[in-house]
Amino acid sequence: MNTGGTAPDDAAAPAGVCPVIVGPTAVGKTALVTALAREYPVEIISLDSRQIYHGLRIGTAQPTAEELAVCPHHLIDFLPPEETYDAARYRRDFCRVHAEITARGGRPVVVGGAGLYLTAIREGFFDLGTEGRPLEAVRAELDALADEEIRRRLHAADPNTWQRIHANDRYRSQRALEICEVAGRPMSELAAGQHPRPALGLSFPVFVLERPVAELDARIAARTRAMLDGGWLEETRDLLTRHDADCAGLGSLGYREIVAHLAGELSAGKLEDAIVRLTRQYAKRQRTWFRKVEAASRGRPEDEAVAEAIRQSLKDDASP
Repeated sequence: MNTGGTAPDDAAAPAGVCPVIVGPTAVGKTALVTALAREYPVEIISLDSRQIYHGLRIGTAQPTAEELAVCPHHLIDFLPPEETYDAARYRRDFCRVHAEITARGGRPVVVGGAGLYLTAIREGFFDLGTEGRPLEAVRAELDALADEEIRRRLHAADPNTWQRIHANDRYRSQRALEICEVAGRPMSELAAGQHPRPALGLSFPVFVLERPVAELDARIAARTRAMLDGGWLEETRDLLTRHDADCAGLGSLGYREIVAHLAGELSAGKLEDAIVRLTRQYAKRQRTWFRKVEAASRGRPEDEAVAEAIRQSLKDDASP
């Protein structure tokens, strides 16, 4: 399991193909990749912004011991819950892990649901120039603001981006506002002139897994119940003995509701419903994001045409 280190120069590596399998939470990504790993020396590079945290095994649906035995996973379970992580660091970590996997003859496959991280490796980042304010100063100022003020300022600075980002998405709203402040220009204006710079010069064919909404909602409810039955409360209670309740990791979906329950702020009878409702809302945002992604194939995880398209991308992989 890879945990940190220095990434190679992503401009120096040869081009190749790196398949990306994405979809909303609980759609069934892991089962599909595990099946493919029985045919190819697949190693998964996680595309998940919460599985990165050490100790959040149950609530972030980190792979089981059995799944890890079939297929190695990278960029999971390595970051202390107190630390924050961003798309720039993800791109650096991706480059390092990809180089390590290909050096030993493995086939890297990116799997997850973090659309911002996907953008980071497929397109790169804006050239912010030197006209605006230092990022550290801007971030410190914005960290102290309420969600409503972040949204108000983003609307004033960049109404096009404000409209595109969900009102409850504090992370993306603040990052967009940071870009406006640092660059001295709206993020939407920068995006219009951006030329993609894929990590390591790779081609990233994207395979989007989908299910009907009612079916996905039922899977989310069933998985939430299984997680709670499997010790999610006990896991969170143990984490609270070693980490502050307001640390970054415990702000993850589901954990924050359990923390509130353990503090007496959310009743046992309402806990499960709250987690299910918020997870469904999150899945809806993911579906909206991936609907706009140019995909090599779309379909259910059980769709043989989707699996065959992924197999073909693995055969096309020209990485050393």
